[in-house]
Amino acid sequence: MTVHRSDWDFGLSRLTKFFAGPWSHERTVDETIADAAVGHADEPPGAAASAILKDAVRLEESSLPTEVIATVWTVASGGGYNLAYFGIDGRDWLRRVVAVCSGQMRQADAARVPSVEPVKAAEESVHVVVEVIRSAAPALAAKAATFHGHEADDVVRGLELVATEVDPDLGLRLLLRVLNACRVPISDAQYARYEALGEAFGYGRFHVSDVEHLTRF
Repeated sequence: MTVHRSDWDFGLSRLTKFFAGPWSHERTVDETIADAAVGHADEPPGAAASAILKDAVRLEESSLPTEVIATVWTVASGGGYNLAYFGIDGRDWLRRVVAVCSGQMRQADAARVPSVEPVKAAEESVHVVVEVIRSAAPALAAKAATFHGHEADDVVRGLELVATEVDPDLGLRLLLRVLNACRVPISDAQYARYEALGEAFGYGRFHVSDVEHLTRF
């Protein structure tokens, strides 16, 4: 399992935070993507851009329906950049993210834009993440009013498809972002499970606690 060098969230899940509603229109879309691609001070140059790029490429090249991509993005970003509202195709959006991150990597003197291979995840890790997503479904359904017009079942299905068809790591990270964006309360037992899974995926020490609005009970 690859260990990620940052202590915090990374990749496309981190990018959703930069568009969380109400998204600041004082920055252009490309400038906002570029801000996220700069990364944290403890990351090597180009690492944050590379992580976002890899997630976006894998999702864009996956078999997922485009509307699933749009649903997961919109809910994870708290509706701050609702693709349906702006009339943007989900895959076109991911291609734009890739283009900006590729430019950021070149500016950081990264050796080259990396080739991105499909993830070959262990069946067990896929099963565990899908189980965690399904276990969160009732709490998510209770917050359906915060899904910006999307159905709770569609959000859960989308997260499951990301975990099974793209990458369980990305599926878990997007679940955490959805829980954050929708302010879904979780128990201490759930929080501990997320931390244990995060450790197995090589997340940094603050990754799960960085999900700001989780209210444990």
